[in-house]
Amino acid sequence: MKTRYLLLILLVGLIFQTGQSQNSTDAFRFSSYDILGSARFVALGGAYGAVGGDLSTLNYNPAGLGIFQSPEFSFSPTLNYSANDAIYNGSMSMDSKTNFNHGLVGIVSTRRFHEGSKANASGWKAINYGFSINRTKNFSNTTFIVGESKSSSLANVWRDNANGYYPEELNSFSEGLAWDTYILDSVSGNPSQYYSGTPINGVSQTYWEESKGYINEMSFAMSANYNDRLIIGVSIGIPTLHFTRKIEYSESALQTPADYEFDQFTYTDNLLTEGTGINAKIGFIYIVSPSIRLSGAYHTPTYYGEITDEYNTSLESVLGDKNDYYSESPIGNMVYNLSTPSRLMLGVSTFFSKNGFVSLDYEYMDYGTSKLSASSYSFADENYDIRTDFQVAHTLRIGAEWKIDYFTIRGGYNVTSSPTISSVNDIISSSYSWGAGYRMGKTYFDFAYSKRTTDNLFYIYNPDYVNPASLVNTTKNYVFTLGYKF
Repeated sequence: MKTRYLLLILLVGLIFQTGQSQNSTDAFRFSSYDILGSARFVALGGAYGAVGGDLSTLNYNPAGLGIFQSPEFSFSPTLNYSANDAIYNGSMSMDSKTNFNHGLVGIVSTRRFHEGSKANASGWKAINYGFSINRTKNFSNTTFIVGESKSSSLANVWRDNANGYYPEELNSFSEGLAWDTYILDSVSGNPSQYYSGTPINGVSQTYWEESKGYINEMSFAMSANYNDRLIIGVSIGIPTLHFTRKIEYSESALQTPADYEFDQFTYTDNLLTEGTGINAKIGFIYIVSPSIRLSGAYHTPTYYGEITDEYNTSLESVLGDKNDYYSESPIGNMVYNLSTPSRLMLGVSTFFSKNGFVSLDYEYMDYGTSKLSASSYSFADENYDIRTDFQVAHTLRIGAEWKIDYFTIRGGYNVTSSPTISSVNDIISSSYSWGAGYRMGKTYFDFAYSKRTTDNLFYIYNPDYVNPASLVNTTKNYVFTLGYKF
């Protein structure tokens, strides 16, 4: 199976995990990133390593800060649209969500050394400083799946997980709730074996998931220009993570159920994740000639210390005898750490005088190096899954820009190889973008549009029990930049 953009979530039956919600999926979710920033950066598809002169470079290649010749401020609000079309057991459904956020906001200051100064005589021409806040990941998304099943039910998953345990030993976030609401009952004479109240004639199933949140990164950067030939830069990033997810899953009997069967139930799963991390980036731009620039950058792993998860579940049921029941879990908490993969980037740009350029970037990122840790839990199994299921992802980006008087047109394309091994998912990801800009004196305005489409198989619960839904996610970003040169 091939998809046309990087997965937002690895859909391998990890829905409805309880008690211990952190896993390899979480590590991937918080390690991946979106191509977000200024409208110019987005329009070029992120192919910006050797171009510079844009505040997005603080999150990408901080040496790009050294291309600025004067102080500058810019603001890039972003409108995000995400839609999911699903087909499950022959039934079609769709849901969408729109999100407006501040995008990128930042400022850069420049200091050029005077002719004849000691610093200038040594070859150092300028030092630039920059500060920005940029949304590097947008979690806004919603999924709605509906269909009928004659043979599968989440209740049967709970039954099989519960077998071998006494009622007081059942997981209070899942099987314990099913016991409390009579979705599960014990076999007569054998209190550690269970049967489910699944209607014999099948059920209608509905899955709805809404996620919100972001990773916003605050960056502080400095660059230095040596002889207008070599520019080096370094930045410190402080990402802030906020993620919420709500899942509502329900089943209802297709025909009138027996008294001991359920007529319908709704299972709700809530998760809140928050944390703050730190990383560093170092990069260079080497100006070979007025028409050729080379670049390279290295991003250290982002270390999130004390990520906090707060989660709870509830289950409401109505049996065939019309009695209704409700049970909810305690509020679960977990504090853990996450180290994301490092990133290595190389780039080359070809300039055509002052009329435009073509830029090409390559990125290396090994998702198998993410690591979860905590003082109260070893994460041995989860880290093993990360090492064995994930691999190096190679990204190639290309962008072009051309100026026509006061106007500029731009376009970009990028493709990424699968971050997972083929037995988990074979993902080939790509997106395209375009944009335009207008300069008037010291003020400029840019616009960008980007689109990504993901074709994927989605399991509403354990894939050993249920058929996959065919899910197509379409995400569009509209970015507007207003900037001013001092």
